[in-house]
Amino acid sequence: MSRELVREVESLLVEAGFGPGSGLTTHSHGDAVIVSWHADRLIRPTISVHATDPGLHAAAEINGIRTALGLALTSVLGDAGLTAVMRPDGFVVTREAPAAQGGGG
Repeated sequence: MSRELVREVESLLVEAGFGPGSGLTTHSHGDAVIVSWHADRLIRPTISVHATDPGLHAAAEINGIRTALGLALTSVLGDAGLTAVMRPDGFVVTREAPAAQGGGG
């Protein structure tokens, strides 16, 4: 089941504009799909330009962007009928809705 869910999540992300090159990755984790964002291409130039800046660590975390992305992902996946929860670490955990799993009612 999780392979099918991974494919469904990936398809939804592409339809929403988060295709190849977006930095998003998906992988199955039990009955869930974990969606994460790797901002290396965005962070590397910032680090190069501001390497001596004492506030570099805060700039490299880009919390506001991660929060906005997490909200967008939970919205896209939730609108498709999936259960999507943004974790504090920035990952989005996606599962089939309980009724779709056959256990809701």
